[in-house]
Amino acid sequence: MKKLKFYFAAAVIVAMVAMPKTAKAQKYQGQMVATGAVGYSVAGLFITIISDGLNAVDVNSSKTPVLIGGFDYGVSDRFSLGAVYTYQGLTAKYNSFYNDSNILVAGDFKDRLTRQSIGLRPLFHFGDNDDLDIYAGARFSYVWWNYSSNRTDVDWTNIFEGFGSPVKFQGIFGARYFFVENLGMGMEFAVGPTYYMSIGLHGRFGGGK
Repeated sequence: MKKLKFYFAAAVIVAMVAMPKTAKAQKYQGQMVATGAVGYSVAGLFITIISDGLNAVDVNSSKTPVLIGGFDYGVSDRFSLGAVYTYQGLTAKYNSFYNDSNILVAGDFKDRLTRQSIGLRPLFHFGDNDDLDIYAGARFSYVWWNYSSNRTDVDWTNIFEGFGSPVKFQGIFGARYFFVENLGMGMEFAVGPTYYMSIGLHGRFGGGK
């Protein structure tokens, strides 16, 4: 994965230097870009914190990457408005825990935590290359969590109190390069939930050149 990140970054730099600068900036008014990507986050910390709070012993945890689906529409040649959905699942398995009486309880236990979000993102697009789209913007999203466990001794009423408001802000900076007319690859960096980096594929349709 580190090599992939390096090669993509190198490709973006080469494209910025070598490509001709005669075309209009992405994105064109009326152009639509669909995105499918995987992202990376620090959400694994949540399952560790919750498992510690449940007094679990020898936890075996796993998580999916952040799965991202999005759609951007070019309101003008320099500005787009989009919608993005994200999903991530985390699982913790353990064979024992200490109950409220500090007695070790054995069994086969499983805790499942999922995080989903849906939001809007305005983006500003820079550059004069037809195939390289560099952008910056923000995402305003609503985030919701679901937690389940096969234990019966836990009160889940306040399990998400420490997660703060469900409305989240995320700052975004990214670049996508279209190696053919309608298909490209991109990398994005972000500050705020629900991911700090993503890599994905992009399909673009419509808009004039």
